[in-house]
Amino acid sequence: MPYVSQTRHIDRVRSVIEGRVSSRDANADSVRLASSYRRSLEQYHLDPGATMGPRILTVPELRNIQQREETVLRASGQCLSRLHETVREADYCVMLTDAQGVTIDYRVDRDRRHEFKRAGLYPGSCWSEREEGTCGVASVLLDAEPITVHRTDHFRAAFTTLTCSASPIFGVQGELIGVLDASAVRSPEERESQRLVNHIVRQSAVLIEDGFFLNATTQCWVLLAHRSRHYVEAQPEILIAFDARGFAVAANRRAKECVPGLNQLPRHVGELFDIRAERLLDARPGRDFISFRLIASGAALHARVRQPVARAATSTPTPQVKEGAQPALSENEVLERNRITAAMTEAKWRPLTAAQALGISRATLYRRIAKLGIVAPHRR
Repeated sequence: MPYVSQTRHIDRVRSVIEGRVSSRDANADSVRLASSYRRSLEQYHLDPGATMGPRILTVPELRNIQQREETVLRASGQCLSRLHETVREADYCVMLTDAQGVTIDYRVDRDRRHEFKRAGLYPGSCWSEREEGTCGVASVLLDAEPITVHRTDHFRAAFTTLTCSASPIFGVQGELIGVLDASAVRSPEERESQRLVNHIVRQSAVLIEDGFFLNATTQCWVLLAHRSRHYVEAQPEILIAFDARGFAVAANRRAKECVPGLNQLPRHVGELFDIRAERLLDARPGRDFISFRLIASGAALHARVRQPVARAATSTPTPQVKEGAQPALSENEVLERNRITAAMTEAKWRPLTAAQALGISRATLYRRIAKLGIVAPHRR
């Protein structure tokens, strides 16, 4: 970048920090950018005129991080490819970073790879604010909100030709697990040109979250729901994981927005919906279609239920009770516990087989197992 342009960029950074921004340059993210500029300059002592690209990890360093983030990578692969297919004609690459801003996966056209690498858009590149100042990934890591950092919005002169639209990716418990970013080496001067890309990136980040959620909750029942019956199969927006006692233990972002009470878990499904927990636990996967209403608002939801995936010798995790923490049982409960334990042992700890032998529903069996503190031998 020519020296005059560097000087102009430095002056612009200082103008933003000091609040001397013209109405033409102001935008909805101006406050976020000004705070980031100030930290970059005063706290991290970065040079806004620097033209060196980002730090890139060695292959062994990157491989170690990728192994640690295997579950995120598994959930995101198809979404990254689909997003890149959507934006590639506009000369964008797509990056996925971990929660520290390290690029752990990306998609780029093969014939453009060298150009994007020269710009620092490459696996192993590090995009924390401490190292690179204001940029899309760093802003999302700090604020956990989507953003478009357009050209000269970047703190360092090295990145003032880039435009980056980035969005957070949250884990099952609402923790930040990564950032999805679509970046262009060259883009139009008008900020409004990035509105559509920003929207697509946000949607793709939610899809990655939902994939991660489903992978992480294979040992739970999962309610896959939508407010429209026609979208339950194709694209359920609401995902709620619940245990054998009928308690919701996790929910995706959309579920927490739509269903009052899900921000404080666990919550029994009977407190949330006008449907008995047993109905959900006994639903046949892929066959039973369930409709019910929210207790708080009366709004209708339509859903199917995914049952737990078998683990070891049992088709679902048997609730554990720590040694010395078993509930005090009456004589009748002791007899019932022995009867259920014997049936489970005979059935090789397959709940469906044991429930049939006992003449009870599987949901009832799960509740009694939890109440009586029965623990499968392989889980003790």
